Amino acid sequence: MKLGRPSFLLLNYMENIKKKINEESIWRQFFKLSIPIAIANFLQSAYSITDAFWLGRLNSESLAAISICSSIVFLVISLGAGLFISGSVLISHHKGREDHENISFISAQLIILMVIVSFLLSVLGYFISPFLIKMIGAEQLIPFGAISYLQLFFVSTVFVFAFALYQALMRAVGDVKTPVYIILSTVLINFIIDPIFIFGFGFIPQLGTEGAALATLFCEVINVLIVAYLFFKGKCGITLKKEDFKINLKAVKKILKVAIPSSMEQFSRSLGFLFIAFMVAKLGTTSIAAYGVGGEILGLILVVSLSFMMATSVMVGRSVGSGNFERAESITKAIGKISFLVLTFLGMLSFFFAEQISILFVPDDPAVLAQSILYLQTMSLFFGFLGVQQIFNGTFIGAGHTKISMFLAIISLWVLRVPVAHVLSIYFGFAGICWSFPIANIIAAILGYFVFASGKWKKEA
Repeated sequence: MKLGRPSFLLLNYMENIKKKINEESIWRQFFKLSIPIAIANFLQSAYSITDAFWLGRLNSESLAAISICSSIVFLVISLGAGLFISGSVLISHHKGREDHENISFISAQLIILMVIVSFLLSVLGYFISPFLIKMIGAEQLIPFGAISYLQLFFVSTVFVFAFALYQALMRAVGDVKTPVYIILSTVLINFIIDPIFIFGFGFIPQLGTEGAALATLFCEVINVLIVAYLFFKGKCGITLKKEDFKINLKAVKKILKVAIPSSMEQFSRSLGFLFIAFMVAKLGTTSIAAYGVGGEILGLILVVSLSFMMATSVMVGRSVGSGNFERAESITKAIGKISFLVLTFLGMLSFFFAEQISILFVPDDPAVLAQSILYLQTMSLFFGFLGVQQIFNGTFIGAGHTKISMFLAIISLWVLRVPVAHVLSIYFGFAGICWSFPIANIIAAILGYFVFASGKWKKEA
C-alpha cells in the first residue's frame, strides 16, 4: 500500500524517535536519570534525617517516637505509591512513542486519582492515629508526641502525594533536574526551622516531636505551591488541558491495572516493616531508638537503590515502548552490576564507621549506641543484594509487569523476612531481627534473577 506524504512523514518521525532512544548510550542515559533522581531522593530523606538528628539531642524517647511513626508513614505512602509508579510507567511508554496527547491526558487522570486517594487517607488516618500507636504497642511514647506527629503527617498527605506524583511525571518525560532544585530549597528551609520548632526560640515554644512534624508540613506545602506555579506557567513539559480532567473510566481502569499491583507491593513491604517494628517495640525503648538510627542509614541506602531502580524502570519503559526488548535486557544487566558494586562499597563504609555514624544520632546513650552499631554492622555488608533485587523490580515495573514485582515483594517479606525475624528474635532478641534483613535480601535477589532469566517479563503486559 502506498503511503501519502503526511503518513510517510509521521512514520519517519516515529522511526527517528525509536532510533534516538535505542542508540543513546545506556550509561549516558542512566547517569542523566539516576544522578538527579538520587540527589532528589537524598534531599527528600533529609527531612526525616534532620528530625532524627535534632530529636536525638532532645531525648531518646522522642527519637523512638518518630522511629515508630516512620513505619506507619511508609505504610500510608505505599498505598499511593502505585499511582506514582503507574504514572511513571505509562508516561514513559508514551514518551517512547512521543505520544504527547496521551501524556497530558494520563497525567490529568492521575492527578484526579491522587487527590481522591490522598484526601481519603488523610481523613481516615488522622482519626485512627491513636489506635495505630496503641496497636503497635508503643503507648509509652504517647507523652513524647507520637500521636501528634502521626496526625500532622496525615494532614500533609495530600501535599506529600502531590509532590511525589509530580516527581514521577517529571522522571517519565525526562526532566529530573527541576525537582532537585525545588527540594533543595525546602530542605534548606527545614534545616533552619526544624531546631527552632523542636527546641523553641523567642515567642515559639518548645514543641518537640510536634515541632519536627510542623516544620516538615510547612516545607511540603511550599513544594506543592512551587509545582502549581510551574504547571500554571506551562514549564513542566506537560500541557494539562481542562477537558482532560473529566474522569475517564477506561483510562482509570488502565491506570489501576498497573497501579494496584504496585500499591500492593509497596503496601506489603511497608506492612512487613510495621510488623518488624512491632517486634522491636516489644523489646523496649532502647531497641526502638536503635532501630530508628539504623533505619535512617538504611533509608539512605534505599535512596540509592530506589534511584537506580527508578532510572531502570524509566529506561526499560522507553525501550519497551519503542519495541526494543533486547536493549531493555542490556539495561538490566549493566545497571544490576553497577548497583551491586556501589551498594556493597557503601555497605563497607557503613560497617567500618558504624560507631561514628551512630554517635551522630545518639551521643549520650551508650545502650542505644551499642544496639545501633550492631544493627548497622549486621546489615551493611549485604546492601549489594538489596541493590540487585531493586534493579530486577525496576525492569519488571518498567515492562508493565507490576504483578511479578508484587509477588516477589510478598515472598521477600512475608515468606522470608518477617517469619525469620520472628523466630530469630525469640532466641537472639534484637540481633535476630537484625539478621533477618540480609537473609531475606540474598534469597529475594536470587529469585529475582531466575524470573528475569526466564524472560516472562518480555511478554505483553
